Amino acid sequence: MSVEASRYRELLSALLLERELAGGALPDEIESERVEALDECWWAMTNAEQEEIERSMATEARIEAPSDLGAQDVEVEEGKHVLPRKAA
Repeated sequence: MSVEASRYRELLSALLLERELAGGALPDEIESERVEALDECWWAMTNAEQEEIERSMATEARIEAPSDLGAQDVEVEEGKHVLPRKAA
């Protein structure tokens, strides 16, 4: 895999994570910057690399994660030896 293909995957993963953390959408200015960087990598790749990335994106399963980690924060008094988070 070329440097461009590897970088494309990194940038795409970062963009998808940023979107998720932002609640599904990024401001147009930020989105535009990210897509421009992706485009630069895309056009630097060979046709075979582009096809491989498209094929892998079509077959990769989305990883789901729980939104509730089963823990809760607790009040801790100064000087006490108690963990600030416990199992719910």
